[in-house]
This record gives sequence, structure tokens and C-alpha cells, in this order.
Amino acid sequence: MTDAESQFVEIDDLRVGMYIYLDLGWIGHPFALNSFKIASPNQIDIIRGLGVTRLRWSPERSDLPEETEPVAQEVPVEEVSALDARRLQLLEQQRSLDRCDREFSDATRVFRDIQKLLPGDPAGAREQAVEVVEGLLGELLDQGESFIRLLSEKAGERSSLHAVNVTVVSLLLGQRLELDSAALKQLGIGALLHDIGKLELPDRLRWCDKGFTIAERNLYKRHVADGVELAARMGLDEDVRAILAQHHEHADGSGFPRQLHGEALTRAASIVALVNHYDNLCNPANPLTAMTPHQALSLIFAQSRTKFEATTLGAFIRMMGVYPPGSVVLLTNDRYALVVSVSSSRPLRPRVLIYDPRTAREEALVVDLEDHRDLGVKQSLRPVQLPRAVFDYLSPRQRMCYFFERARDPSDSGGDQ
Repeated sequence: MTDAESQFVEIDDLRVGMYIYLDLGWIGHPFALNSFKIASPNQIDIIRGLGVTRLRWSPERSDLPEETEPVAQEVPVEEVSALDARRLQLLEQQRSLDRCDREFSDATRVFRDIQKLLPGDPAGAREQAVEVVEGLLGELLDQGESFIRLLSEKAGERSSLHAVNVTVVSLLLGQRLELDSAALKQLGIGALLHDIGKLELPDRLRWCDKGFTIAERNLYKRHVADGVELAARMGLDEDVRAILAQHHEHADGSGFPRQLHGEALTRAASIVALVNHYDNLCNPANPLTAMTPHQALSLIFAQSRTKFEATTLGAFIRMMGVYPPGSVVLLTNDRYALVVSVSSSRPLRPRVLIYDPRTAREEALVVDLEDHRDLGVKQSLRPVQLPRAVFDYLSPRQRMCYFFERARDPSDSGGDQ
């Protein structure tokens, strides 16, 4: 009899020697495996305490003597310790994601308040902007090396996602480019406020559209000048105002409003212009036109690299990795996975969530490919290429939002198994 033809046994009829299957999640029982041969009466008592009434079992894989003498035996220590280690990893994994979601969401709520304050209290709006950037920067600098972490779909106020996303990634890139803390603070404020000039626009004109008329396009472009004017009313300094003024300029002179070239752009403005472009590709107004992170990065490099300062673009690509967080990939063992975080120091060895129908989605551990040198990424996929069951399990994000997550201590030999 094969495992697929396994029979059922009532909980009161369990005996030592039976090979049983626990159709429970990994954290629903204290055993190292979901299927095993019962070795002791003590294990039967533990199984009865799980609340199940019957179990699948395989007579073929069982070892049932005619008379089984009960042998008192505790659950092997390695079984309990393996489960405890897994539970701790799951708990830490969820805590880390919850913290990232919470910090990001808090920043989006503050930015919503900043937008409300701007018309009547620009000084108050400035104070809140400085406060939120200092908080984000403190989180980033306290962590040392950081992973870029993909957030859950529920994170953040929708109207504020773009501003905070651009801020987070710009700060990460600025750190990668070794900007000092004062420059990072100015960068963060400029990134957070780069689109405040759009507050004066009708909702339908706040996202650039190829279908705009000439008049609508010119009105859209005015958000740059309006933003600079608002920044002046807020009392922001020249470096921050330059970011707002130049966040649509390109190194090759093809941007707007002044068609600036190369060195005429500040380093901070070059960072925000690049990150802003990337985020707009991944998170456009119309989700149907959204690119995957891998597609967006490939497109920027293949078709738009002359638009961005070379050092900044090179650092961005190395930081995001070939497969940025949010990418759906096929691994070298032909299993599907979702890239959830990338370390700037190991961009080719991301952390991934692997499709495993044997494990409940909420109980799946993130696997660090740094710990599995024989496993890598074979190719990037579009979500529509996934089988339905895989799509539902991996839940590719409709919107790509990022935060920074503390990198694992290199001395930790545990790994995400």
C-alpha cells in the first residue's frame, strides 16, 4: 500500500509501531516531522492531546508485532528541540515583518498628516517631516548592514505609499553611496516631500499619463515649481529644495523642467530621480501596467541608463540585486519562490519564500540562499506565469513597498531552513 492509499485509524486505536501522518501545520504538534512511526506510549499520549479524532496511517510502513509490550520512553530531545527552534524562527520572522510593516505604516500616516498641514501650517508640516525622516534614519543607522525587505500588502496608507517608499529606498541608496548622516537627513526630507507640488493638481493629473493632452502635460509638469514654492514656505534649505526642483531631471538633459545635464544635478536629486522612476514603474496608477521589480530594473539598465548618473545607477543595481524584493523566481531546483529581501553585500543570494504545498503558507520559513550554496535563482517569472496554487501561496504583491530589516549576524550559523 502506498502513502497515497493510507488508511484511517481512530485515535483510541493507536499502537506503538504504527506509521502515522499528522495532517497539521508544523507548529501544530511537537514532533520534528509530520509523518513517523510511533515509538512509545508517551508519543501516543501526546498525539491524543492534539485534539484530533483520527489519523491517516500506512500499514505497509508500520511495524506491528502481535503483542506489543509498552516501553516507557520520552519524546526524543532532538524532536522537541527541532520544533522549538522552528517555532522561534517563525516567531522572529513574523516579528521582524510586523515591525517593518508597522514602521512603514506609521510613516505613511504621518505623511498624510503633513499633506493636511501644508496649506495652513507649513512650519508644522516641516517639523513633522523632519521628525519622520529622523525616525527612519535612526532605524537605518542603528542596524548596520540592512536587508531591503518586501512588506505585506496591508502596509501603509495607500495615498502615502509612493512618498514613503521613495524615502526608504533613497535612504538605503544614500547609505550605500556613503553619504554622511547630515546629507542622509537632507536626502530623506527631499525624498519624502518630492511630490508635494501635486497637492495643487486635480487627482486625475497626479500621475503622468501618455494620454495627456499638451495642456494637461504642461499642467502636470508645474508640480515641480509648485513643490519648490511650498518647500520655501516650509523654510526648507536650498539642498532640499534642489531635490524637489530636480527630481524629474535626467543626466542626459532629457528631463524637465530645465533639461539639466550631468553635474548640474545634485547627488541627492540624482538618487531621488532614479528611485522615483523605479517606483513608478513598479507601482503605476494603473496596476495593469505594473512591471515586476526584475523587469523594471532590467528596463532601466537596458533603455534608460543614460538618464541616470552612472555611479548612482551602478550602486542602485548592486543594492537591489538582479532579482529585487518582490520578484517571483524559479530556483535551480525548479521550485517556485518569492524574493522577500536582499542584502546589499550579497545581492545574488536573496532570502526567498519557497512554494511548499506540504507546509501552510503562514508557517513557511524564509530561506536564506546564502546558507544554501547549491541553490540559486534560475530565472525571473511574471506572476501570470505561475500555476494557480503557487500564485495563491506566494501571493505576489500588487504594490511593491520596502523597508529596511536588520541583516543576520554573520556569526549566526543557524540559517533559515
